Amino acid sequence: MIKKTLLISILALFLLPTLTEGANWLYFIENERGDKFYIEMDSIRHTSHDTVRLLKKVEPGNSSKISSLVSDIELDCKGSRIKFLKETTYFKDGKTRTKRKNEKFQKVTAEDIEESLLELVCSLKKI
Repeated sequence: MIKKTLLISILALFLLPTLTEGANWLYFIENERGDKFYIEMDSIRHTSHDTVRLLKKVEPGNSSKISSLVSDIELDCKGSRIKFLKETTYFKDGKTRTKRKNEKFQKVTAEDIEESLLELVCSLKKI
């Protein structure tokens, strides 16, 4: 776990200058379906000592209609939990759709892609 967190922190330091679409999007992982995951570095803000709020973007690898999904999320670093607050879908035809979510915190497990997100963001918090 410590080695994985250290590796993610080192990768983040080398990848910080990565910019996409004029925002400060940091690419952090791609899943087996080819979906690419990013975090918006300038959106990271601490909502308490152990929680962090930020924007996460997913670019689907195999979608003919959706270009990206941007989620406003909150992470609980101490409790290894995530909460989705809002999600905006950007379609390839230029349309958008926003859904407000009033979800409770959910536990992040080792099988979730959010585990890597949690480790990255919570390790950046300490830098």
